[in-house]
Amino acid sequence: MIYIECMNILNFCILLLIVTVANLHSAPSDSTIIRDTTFVSSFKRSNGEITISFDNKNLADKNTRLVFNELFKQYLAIKDALVYNDSYGAVSNTLKLLDDMKSKTKNIEVLNKDDRWVLFLNNFDGIKKKVESTTFISEQRFLFNEITLGIKEFLKQYGLSDRTIYLMQSPDKSSEMTGNWLSSSRDKKNPYMGLPDDTANIKVKEIWIFK
Repeated sequence: MIYIECMNILNFCILLLIVTVANLHSAPSDSTIIRDTTFVSSFKRSNGEITISFDNKNLADKNTRLVFNELFKQYLAIKDALVYNDSYGAVSNTLKLLDDMKSKTKNIEVLNKDDRWVLFLNNFDGIKKKVESTTFISEQRFLFNEITLGIKEFLKQYGLSDRTIYLMQSPDKSSEMTGNWLSSSRDKKNPYMGLPDDTANIKVKEIWIFK
């Protein structure tokens, strides 16, 4: 039954954010930003971490990036709910993110011309119902993983304003999920394992600097 539910969530996620690297670029998903420097002004590698500075002139206008600042803040609320095993909070914050994605971007022309965003809007009601039906926190973590895959690609393309964020990774290979998530700091909060201070498993994979 859980497997069937997860497959339903996967189908939902495909409708929600068809934004995998295969759809955006031909490069592989691991550290794709290094292989596609379209939106990047510079990057460097140090102590296993990659620092990427994004070039504003290749990103969206500042108002659009400010909207994505707000969407990213709501994404973090989902992450924190999962860190503290708050199933209700994970669902309610995901629904809030969906509502914000619809309401706060309706006048952004570049998104209205983005086929991925249009697909999301066309399936909005069905997507919300699927989120509301998630019962188990394992399902919500699976969903968060898919949302992370999507928001990573949108942020690479459209950007944030005056933010430095961190692509975190848990090297635990026991999960079918990527174990990646975005954070506003070098914290040790692991949303996939429900640990607020996971000093053993977390590392910073990439640092993204938006000016």
